[in-house]
Amino acid sequence: MLPYWFLTLGAVLLLTPVAAQASEDSSPYLFGGEVNYETAVAMPNYAFGDEASSESGDVPVLDEDMMPDETLQDFAPPPSDNIPIASQPPQIPMLQTPISPQEQIPEEEPEPLPTISKDQALTDTLKKDAASESALPLPSVEGTWVDKLANTNPLTLLGGNGKSASGIDSLDDLVDNARNPSNANRRSNASVFDISGVMLRMSLQQVEETMRNRGFRKVMEKYQIPNFIKWRNEEYCRSTGVVGYERTEACVTQKAKKDNHEYVQTVKYSKFDTKEEMEVTLTSNFTDNKVYKISYKSMAANITGNSPKAMYIRNIKVYDFWKKVNQKYGKPDNKTSITWGMGGNKPFMKANTGFLQLEDPMLRELDYTRMSREDQRYMNTDLYSF
Repeated sequence: MLPYWFLTLGAVLLLTPVAAQASEDSSPYLFGGEVNYETAVAMPNYAFGDEASSESGDVPVLDEDMMPDETLQDFAPPPSDNIPIASQPPQIPMLQTPISPQEQIPEEEPEPLPTISKDQALTDTLKKDAASESALPLPSVEGTWVDKLANTNPLTLLGGNGKSASGIDSLDDLVDNARNPSNANRRSNASVFDISGVMLRMSLQQVEETMRNRGFRKVMEKYQIPNFIKWRNEEYCRSTGVVGYERTEACVTQKAKKDNHEYVQTVKYSKFDTKEEMEVTLTSNFTDNKVYKISYKSMAANITGNSPKAMYIRNIKVYDFWKKVNQKYGKPDNKTSITWGMGGNKPFMKANTGFLQLEDPMLRELDYTRMSREDQRYMNTDLYSF
């Protein structure tokens, strides 16, 4: 095994510029490749600096005796005590990548916290902080409830000067409007009202079931046939040879039932223990026989007499009646006529002491319109054969 100083000297001589000026034939030794051994024998030994020995072909081998003692001391291996431990390799400055002063990584400074003002809303503080450069970028909230919350200051609603800065009614005005339902801008929707559970546009089956659950009993039921259908059937019955008033009426009714033109027009219900009456009026079968008018009447509130007992009972009944009306329907839209409704041809309700009437004129008008169309269709038929 070669000594340590011999290997060190060979490595230094190979890296000198003299070795870089070697002929092209010596390049395989340095960079790898196929070696031409014929020229390799005659190649001067530049590695060791012995040109004379290259001519004779004898390559001298350096021996320890040929080196002076001083040289041996300079290249002597260090003592074993100074050998670094394998787990802690020596730091070689030549192999370390220097770091320029410009590339020094600065220490991260903590971001400043947003300043919160007591006189400012939290949403305004966040909005102002987002506009600054030091704030973190926030996601887009356009068109969402977060954007509306950030752009609206709820404290502006507490003002009492009519409307707020955003044009919305103030909180005081909203409370006043809620306490004053008789405002001109407020109208009741009477189509959702009910009297003892019966509502407009109900079918006869639904009315009967509701009245039975409320303790009412049916006391009257009236059938009806539209006049133009009745007159048309009378002409038909007489042309077929029917004679007499009773027979003609029976023929007209039979034909109307066959053509599904007979319908229940009026039904009356009563509750005897409380002396209440309900009368329900329905449209024809051209509009599916729906409820368009409801009339309620209470006999208990119309107690007659001038005795102290009669006056006392009557006052209690009247007071209780109007208290229930106010609790269920609210204050009337028109206090003069005591009516609820949105006006025009829309559903409305009237009230009087012991009396309520809920009606839908629009449904009744629709029933008349469909009857008129049926009559026009009949008039367009050919009645003559010439």
